[in-house]
This record gives sequence, C-alpha cells and structure tokens, in this order.
Amino acid sequence: MNGLVDAVRAKLNPSCIVDSIVKGRCGVSLADAPRPHVIVDLDEAGSPLGPTQTKCDFLFFADLNNLAMPIEIKDSVPNVVQATRQLQAGARAADRLAPRDLDIVLQPVLVSKSMRRKQGFELRKQRVQFRRRPKRIQRVSCETQLTAAIEGS
Repeated sequence: MNGLVDAVRAKLNPSCIVDSIVKGRCGVSLADAPRPHVIVDLDEAGSPLGPTQTKCDFLFFADLNNLAMPIEIKDSVPNVVQATRQLQAGARAADRLAPRDLDIVLQPVLVSKSMRRKQGFELRKQRVQFRRRPKRIQRVSCETQLTAAIEGS
C-alpha cells in the first residue's frame, strides 16, 4: 500500500513540488520534519488551486501520522481573519489531495515574524474545518522548526 505522500504526489503537477517552505524573508526550518514528505507551493504553476483562488502558501504532507499542514506565511503582523480564510482554502485542497480512506491529521500553521497581543487572542478563537472537525491554528515564528507547530510536540 502506498502512503499519503505517494498518493498526494501522484495527483500533483511536479512543477508545484518544492524543497523548502520560504516566502520573502520568512520561512520555517525542515531540519526535523518527518520523512518522507512532500511540499506543495500553491503559488506555483501547476498548483491544484488556480491563480485567482484564495489559498495558503504551502501544503506539507508526511507519512508519519498521515500529517497534512496548510501553511500561511506572513512577514509582518498578520491579518488573522484573512490568514484563517487562506488556511481554510488550504485545508479544502488537502482534503481533495488526500485519499478519503486515510485518517488525516490536519494541523493548520500560521508563520509570522511577529504577532501583536490582540492578534494572538483573535487567533486562539479561530478554527479551520477539516472533514467536519474544527482544528486550532498553530502559530510559529519565522525561522522556527516546522515540528514546533505539530500539536503535542
């Protein structure tokens, strides 16, 4: 049986598969990221979402725990409502790419250089729906390891 990564990779145009999660001057480290994994840049040509559709920046899939992570990167103080909409669009894309027979662990991630206290409170209230389950958004700072965003780590 193929794992999540193989199943997702088979549905993708290779031009949108990337090796890093960086946008502008902000990104996350993949040093301890679970392997095997595949990273989808939703802004690249061949992305499963069209150029005018609302979307997050990246989707990260790993075989470990059937993990799917929509990731939105902001190199300034984020607009939490807008970022939540973008992560929700990423969750819908992950749902279409992931096989329905797998129990997927979704973890939406907001990466930003800074977060004001007001935005932090607002972020804690936000949820992304995935397969009828609400998921809390994890926020990490730029240059942090991606594994810091996995709940329970």
